[in-house]
Amino acid sequence: MRAGETDKSIVVKDEKLKKLIGKLILTLNPLGPIDIDCFKTEHGYVISEINPRFGGGYLHAHEMGQGFVKNIIHNLQGEPNGLTEGDYKEGTTMVKYDHYIVI
Repeated sequence: MRAGETDKSIVVKDEKLKKLIGKLILTLNPLGPIDIDCFKTEHGYVISEINPRFGGGYLHAHEMGQGFVKNIIHNLQGEPNGLTEGDYKEGTTMVKYDHYIVI
């Protein structure tokens, strides 16, 4: 993380995390995009914040096939989004970088 923005993300497949997030989503039943920040501790996962917006890791999820546009259309039509897991290959990494050019 750099300046509060995700600059690197790595796909991790963890059944405990998947169950935690699934339970959270079923409990909150959110509409629209949400960004969930969590940390793994020696006692398990801790959710630190939930924000109603696209998070910095959005690009990674998009590239892995998560259907954000389809989900937003469902929400606008009053339809819920199901619990879906994109086509994530464990270990896949996304890195953002700045590129500067002096002209």
